[in-house]
Amino acid sequence: MKIIFIILLMTSALTGLAQYKRPFSEPMPSRQVHLDFHTSEFIPGIGEKFDKKQFQEALKTAHLNQINIFAKCHHSWSYYPSKIGNVHPNLKFDLLGAEIEACHEIGVKCPIYFTVGWSAHDAETHPEWCVREKDGKYMAFLYDFDAKPADVKTENSWKWLCPAAGGAYSEMIKKQVEEICQKYPVDGFWFDIYHVADNGCYCENCTKRMLAEGVDMNNHQAVVNSTALAIKKHQTELREIVAKYFPTATVYFNATPHVRNNGSFNNRLYDLNTHQELEDLPTTWGGYDKLPLEAKYHLQNGSPIVAMSGKFHKSWGEFGGFKHADAIKYEAAAMISNGAACNFGDQLHPSGIMDMETYRNIGKAYEYVEKIEQYGLGGMPVSRLGLWLSLDGKADYGTVNMLLETHNDFVIASEKNLENLELLIIPSATRLTALQAGKINNWVKNGGKLIVFGEGALNETRDKFLLDVGADYLGKSPYNFDFTVVEKEIGYDVVSTPFLNYKTALRCKPTSGAALAYIREPYFNRTMEKYSGHRATPYQLENSEFPAIVRNGNVIFFAHPLDELYYTSAVRLHRQLVENAINLLYEKPLLAVKNLPSCGRVSLLQQESKNRYVAHLLYAPALQRGEVMVIEDFLPVPGVEIMVDVPEKVKKVVQIPDGKKLNFRKDGDKIIVKVPTFTMHTGIVLEY
Repeated sequence: MKIIFIILLMTSALTGLAQYKRPFSEPMPSRQVHLDFHTSEFIPGIGEKFDKKQFQEALKTAHLNQINIFAKCHHSWSYYPSKIGNVHPNLKFDLLGAEIEACHEIGVKCPIYFTVGWSAHDAETHPEWCVREKDGKYMAFLYDFDAKPADVKTENSWKWLCPAAGGAYSEMIKKQVEEICQKYPVDGFWFDIYHVADNGCYCENCTKRMLAEGVDMNNHQAVVNSTALAIKKHQTELREIVAKYFPTATVYFNATPHVRNNGSFNNRLYDLNTHQELEDLPTTWGGYDKLPLEAKYHLQNGSPIVAMSGKFHKSWGEFGGFKHADAIKYEAAAMISNGAACNFGDQLHPSGIMDMETYRNIGKAYEYVEKIEQYGLGGMPVSRLGLWLSLDGKADYGTVNMLLETHNDFVIASEKNLENLELLIIPSATRLTALQAGKINNWVKNGGKLIVFGEGALNETRDKFLLDVGADYLGKSPYNFDFTVVEKEIGYDVVSTPFLNYKTALRCKPTSGAALAYIREPYFNRTMEKYSGHRATPYQLENSEFPAIVRNGNVIFFAHPLDELYYTSAVRLHRQLVENAINLLYEKPLLAVKNLPSCGRVSLLQQESKNRYVAHLLYAPALQRGEVMVIEDFLPVPGVEIMVDVPEKVKKVVQIPDGKKLNFRKDGDKIIVKVPTFTMHTGIVLEY
């Protein structure tokens, strides 16, 4: 089933439910805040200190043009006089209505937050609405069912609820959403926690539906898909309700757009979003390099995007947690550089008082965004280098990390855009069909260039090469690790002696291809009975007969999963090998960059309606400190040079944000620009 859904993803990546798409010509508000309000019934005086002028002053200080406000929180409480939901017992006025009035009075849009998957009071009073495992047990997130009432509650621990269509919970949500539409002028809805579709559900409603559908309840993937499609129907019903009252309102279902191998993504639940919001907290959710891949995917898929981070240091909803204003500024610049609108999360104090320090910090970032946003929003990523998605996190992001650090900008590849590419990279976890492999092989015969890692070259049953790498597949190595010895052709800046690979290569025999590196095998595997030294057994003194790298014309095959190895171990020698392979094949990049440190990031966007390209350059190293990635040092970056090879005739080059006109020189069809020293971010605008 995994293979089928990856095929569907890659062959339909540029299709969708057009009636639910937001027109790309309608830009998203660019400077947003997401205002949470998950507030216990044990806290008194809810919203009693809310002051319209103070609320508005916070929005103005932060330079906002949109803020997501709240109708219903994770505790299940509604913050307006609802006849459907449970109003917070300590709220004495219409807080939602007061916020809408305050926002609209100063021209700020305010989509309405509504929780779905986590809703504590609903879960306690209606256990039949909760997600169930196959054995009937609750499915929960970090929830300790054995804890005593006085025990410390784990952070972010909630029971899951199932909103699949046809269930009583879904019906209640629909009624409350319609109630909100009838009571207020709605700019949009922001529905939260749709992760249930990722793992499947065996609740009473889902079980009844699946039995009627004839779903094999012992086939977990079939259960996941059935659950996801039932939730997609629920999303469709909500879209129809909102459109009945507010046809132009935005609607977003959180967690659905993340690019990964799960029920939500494989069943394209993101098609029901008017736009895509890419929620992240890079300080603690895996670092600062997750945005480019997801941004490129959804922009190429035709959706406007909003990149979402938080003002928090470690966790969403963290009262008193502050990310430094410099880090917020860098993140905002990175969002614009990737063609995304900006959003930073906050959580309102139960009293209703806005924390002005938070909005001053966000305002420092958004002051800068106002200067550069027109050079990012509406832009489309462009490159002649394409990455084929495997939907395996280690393989995909290992490749992405190498490309970002070597400043090889990329787009997401599929059969539909091969003809626009010069170079294609296929990760090791990819499962190609014979049809896909045939199209790629024909593309290579017609001049395309290919780099493929490990099992990414194999067929679905993993017993022979589908891609023409110039070798025959022999099988897996019996060793747990091995070593690589490179030949001169691919050996630039790589040691000439054997170097360690923490995971072994596939064994193959060259046919039409030539070996660019060989595998050096250890004397034996390390076991309790048979070992040598602290870790890896030493290598033998002669190369094995098995190549580590094979070149077959325009194809370079790495027998190791260097993408996964780089993600887990970050061996610079592995990255250098991949960079050398790219340099051997990739002759006409749209954008090439010199003298930018590896922590720098590049992004080339085309704004076709404005007749220009924008090359965004960023530099602010993320430092690991304790459990957190910290952005702190904004150092001046001198001496960077970019080379741009675009088909249009460039007439003018301007540096942003200051608007300074730059001189450029030509080398044939290529435009070469020396970038003046910059700090944190700059953009080079090429007008044609």
